[in-house]
Amino acid sequence: MEEEEKIFFPEHYETKFDPYAYLTHYYSRKALDDGTRLSLFALPTFARIIEREMREDERQSLIDIGAGPTVYTAICFRDVVKRVCLTDFLQKNLDILNDWLDRKRTFDWSPLIRIVCRMEGECLVSGDEVHDIEEQARSLVTAGGIYHADVTTSPCCQRERLPIQQFDILVSVFCLESACTNYESYCQAMANMLELLRPGGRLIIGSVLDEDRYVSGKSTVFSLLALSEEEIRLAAEKNDIDMQSARKFVLEDDGVMFFIATKNQH
Repeated sequence: MEEEEKIFFPEHYETKFDPYAYLTHYYSRKALDDGTRLSLFALPTFARIIEREMREDERQSLIDIGAGPTVYTAICFRDVVKRVCLTDFLQKNLDILNDWLDRKRTFDWSPLIRIVCRMEGECLVSGDEVHDIEEQARSLVTAGGIYHADVTTSPCCQRERLPIQQFDILVSVFCLESACTNYESYCQAMANMLELLRPGGRLIIGSVLDEDRYVSGKSTVFSLLALSEEEIRLAAEKNDIDMQSARKFVLEDDGVMFFIATKNQH
């Protein structure tokens, strides 16, 4: 008889989530060689859309809600904005981000940087160029900062600590469905998060579709709130996001959706 799979829930993240196992599972050279995740295509594409469609003075700032231990967003948007704020709920993830900011070697981002460059049309990238790209991303995070976030509270970040009150671009990838256990709390978390996005700003969401669990590394499985594409769309619309403006990528086989949309002006 097979042993039943052990599933952990949001309240277990502080004790059971291993950021290094997560990075190895999803972002190591081996993981990237085995199969590129949709997000590696989506965020560079959305970065180019924003660069093309928003004036430079309209796209100065970006905040990533629930970045985890990753700096992927800062790498993708390094040429698009002037400052990036990275946030997460877990202190151990924030510690890894701060170590990266302080150039304490914790994880090798060069394989991912090379993939992002290929997505951008640069096929051959030297080691020096990889280093320069990482330094450029680091300078954006130095300008923005690293902060604690809790999407279940309003506001989800302590605003007095943030450099600005509302941002031009808000990114959140695989965060809300990890933090919430029912649709009502998901809609409220969306509202809490979107307080930080200015009217006319761009929202980028990456979400797992119709799945109730994910592997965080080392066979550790966490629960997800199973959401349909329609439920995600309705939650965004309830919170002043113009889904008529949305552009999306859906990878059916992986059950993942990304979209970019504009917050309504009043």
